[in-house]
Amino acid sequence: MADATLTWPKNYNEVPKAAFTRSDLYLEEIKRIFHGPEWHPVAHESELPNPGDFRTIRLAGIPLLISRDEGGEVRVFYNACSHRSNQLETAVMGNKTEFECPYHRWLFSAKGELVGCPNPREFVPGFDKADYPLGQPRFDLFYGLIFVTFSAETEPLDQFLGEAGETLRELMAGDGRLKLLGYQKVRYDSNWKGYNDNDGYHAPLLHAAFKMLNWQGGSIPPRNAAMSVSSRHSPWRAVPAF
Repeated sequence: MADATLTWPKNYNEVPKAAFTRSDLYLEEIKRIFHGPEWHPVAHESELPNPGDFRTIRLAGIPLLISRDEGGEVRVFYNACSHRSNQLETAVMGNKTEFECPYHRWLFSAKGELVGCPNPREFVPGFDKADYPLGQPRFDLFYGLIFVTFSAETEPLDQFLGEAGETLRELMAGDGRLKLLGYQKVRYDSNWKGYNDNDGYHAPLLHAAFKMLNWQGGSIPPRNAAMSVSSRHSPWRAVPAF
């Protein structure tokens, strides 16, 4: 176990290098931030344009299944069967109106309802499918963005966003009705804070697409697609204080 002490300089912009490397610090951040009372954007409605569309993701190690049911409603579930917690859906994305667990073949609707299971007569007396829906984290939508929190203590999403909500609304084209053109995925082998610390500034120098959008990086007006946030939404706000 690493030494729990961490000397933090007086100047807020002098971040100790240990904040990027200590494993015990990282585990505490997962607990306090990603699994704690914070809202996290996990997808956008435009990724699920049609009834039956779904995608799977992991948020800080927790598997999620995001789907649009036959009525057009977006829903978020834990990607785990309510029987033995086996991973329910293995595909990254697709279109299904039902999800069948590969372990014991329990079948769930896109609304998360248990609609079928083999040999229910062998189950305990009084077994009722209605008692075994897919588990759901708290989730909410903001101009098409799908947010998730794993804590019952997190304030409502609009209250959580506060002044950042208006900036986010502008970034979502004012109404959130966006069209997905495709994905550009990059995997970083780094601490999450390293990505956050670096991402906003190098893009206009190295990526032609951002030059075309006139994105200069840093704290520029939201119409140019860069988002400045208050300390309430800064990742450094929740870094453990040892």
